[in-house]
Amino acid sequence: MRRTRALIVGTVGAALLAAGTGCGPEADPQDKAAASRTSAPAATPTPSASPSPTPTPTPTPTRTLAPTPTPKASVTTRPASRTPAPPPKSATRPPVPTYLAMHVGAPGGRLTLEPGSAAREFTVTLRNGNTRAYRHLLLAFQMESMPGGSVYPGYTLERRDRASGAWRPATLRIANDAYPYTLYTGGSSLAKNAVATHRYRLRALDGAPPGPNPIMISLIDTDADTRAGYSSLPQTTLG
Repeated sequence: MRRTRALIVGTVGAALLAAGTGCGPEADPQDKAAASRTSAPAATPTPSASPSPTPTPTPTPTRTLAPTPTPKASVTTRPASRTPAPPPKSATRPPVPTYLAMHVGAPGGRLTLEPGSAAREFTVTLRNGNTRAYRHLLLAFQMESMPGGSVYPGYTLERRDRASGAWRPATLRIANDAYPYTLYTGGSSLAKNAVATHRYRLRALDGAPPGPNPIMISLIDTDADTRAGYSSLPQTTLG
């Protein structure tokens, strides 16, 4: 009982003490601040490290270069070539007229015959022009009659057939006169600008008269009874 009463008295006394402390006159704020400076040592402010200033880069001066001029290619102007205009058709010249021609050919340009030996060949070429065509052209061969021969006519003439390739007998006149053109008949055709080559061969028989005796070749147009061409081939018979 005494212990309980002592506890109550102590509790009440402590409460009164606390109330008395809180009810006293309020301290002046300046006094409180002075007291706080006196009681607590002032903290030494730590100097804050100021950041190092970043160096500003020095601008590099920009140099402006003048553009290099591009050399211009030299252009040579040539006058345009003018193509001459073709002449009008009315001014076109007609073709130059050409005519029938005959050519006789042999090795060495001549025949040398030995009686009884092999025949010698020659050719007759007809080359027509652009003026006209022929229906019947005939080749006529003639030799003069020579003294000293023991046989007549003393020569044989052959023509090579173009179709079969065989040698056919051809007419050779041995005489000292001219045969009339009106008596010739037959012949072969020849168109404009056409070319025809005929092959012949001549053989001297045993006893043929020796000496030179050319072959006279006439081209007869039997439709017109005229001679359209003439040539001769030198020939010599050995004795």
